[in-house]
Amino acid sequence: MKRLVTFLFIALVHFGLSVGIMPITMSVAGTLNVAQSASTMGLKTLVAVTRILHFPIISLSLYPRMWFPGNWIYFPIAMNSLIVAVGIYFLVIMGRKMFKKKNRT
Repeated sequence: MKRLVTFLFIALVHFGLSVGIMPITMSVAGTLNVAQSASTMGLKTLVAVTRILHFPIISLSLYPRMWFPGNWIYFPIAMNSLIVAVGIYFLVIMGRKMFKKKNRT
């Protein structure tokens, strides 16, 4: 049961970050001056973080918006978060096993 809660917690945190980063990035991009030709370092950082959070899906722009109308857009984000949670969870398990083997020798 503890493993399931840990897995779901990782997925929920990733989902919250994935959903929350988009409005922040859009608001920063919207405040740029029209005369300003280059984006700021902050905007470039937010775009990079967005790409990292959406990594397995790469970008939600690859999917036509009509496939996920309204709040259905959260479905691929949730699937992405579950994929990331599985990856993080297994990396932690493999890391623990590797360190246990090194400590025995």
